[in-house]
Amino acid sequence: MILPSGANIVILASNYNPSIVSKDWLFQRNIFTETVKNFVHTPIFALVENDDFGILVDEQRLQVTTKKVTKDKLNTSEAIAKRFINILPETPYKAVGMNYGYTFPGEKCRLQTIISAKDKKLKKLISSTYELGATVVFEFRQFVVTFTALPSAGEVRQIRMNFNFHSNTANVEEVKKRLSSHMKTLEKAGKIIEGLIKND
Repeated sequence: MILPSGANIVILASNYNPSIVSKDWLFQRNIFTETVKNFVHTPIFALVENDDFGILVDEQRLQVTTKKVTKDKLNTSEAIAKRFINILPETPYKAVGMNYGYTFPGEKCRLQTIISAKDKKLKKLISSTYELGATVVFEFRQFVVTFTALPSAGEVRQIRMNFNFHSNTANVEEVKKRLSSHMKTLEKAGKIIEGLIKND
């Protein structure tokens, strides 16, 4: 499986209380057990991070970011998110998002060959050196997925592909179920990436 270069889990709520999320609070509840390198604690947001993970909490969102992406670290980020919501089950959770970002050299994936575009017409209207991007929205399990492929122009040609798996939730049990789909969403993103970059 092709792993993303960046990944995060976002859990939206109508009312988090960032003022309680101190470094000691996280450690005492075994939510974040790794060594902390950076910590900010204010009434409106809290940030805890080290070389591998970051936790950001503001009044509407909890975000767990995986900085050095491996399968084990992605599993750990899911566990961090689950431990957090288990401590605060009464929080009015609204939605879960899982986000993955990939970057490839432009020559590995030419979207013109995948998307049926009128190449001659686009070259005439835009430029003979245009790059094609895409936004695709589809459903996967209980998620609505937004996939974007954004090319860059200039000397270094790259294409950035991002996935947002979004699911509305009504309670903490639904949040846990969505988080348990973490690896399935990653596998789905990986299969799409593999299909787009393979040489046919």
